[in-house]
Amino acid sequence: MGKQPFARAFALSAIMLSLCILAVAQGTTSRVTGTVTDSSGAAVTGATVTLTNEGTNVSRTGTTGNNGGYVFDLVEPGFYSVSVEQAGF
Repeated sequence: MGKQPFARAFALSAIMLSLCILAVAQGTTSRVTGTVTDSSGAAVTGATVTLTNEGTNVSRTGTTGNNGGYVFDLVEPGFYSVSVEQAGF
C-alpha cells in the first residue's frame, strides 16, 4: 500500500518530463518549398529563386533543381515574397 502512491507519482513525473521534452523540441523556424514550372507544366531547372522578408527586406537566394524544386530552410517567422528569374522566361 505504501508503494502505490510512489508509483503513481513516479509515473506522473515521467509523463510530465516527456511533455516538457516535446515542448522544448518545437522550433521557431520553418521551411519554404516550391516548384517552378513553365506554362506547359514542365519543370524549370536552374532558375534563381529569391525569398525576401517583407518586414526586414532581407533576401535569400537559391536555385531550382532538376525537378524545378527549391527549398529554404530555417526561415524565421514573417511575411515573405518569392520571385523567380530565368533567362528566356
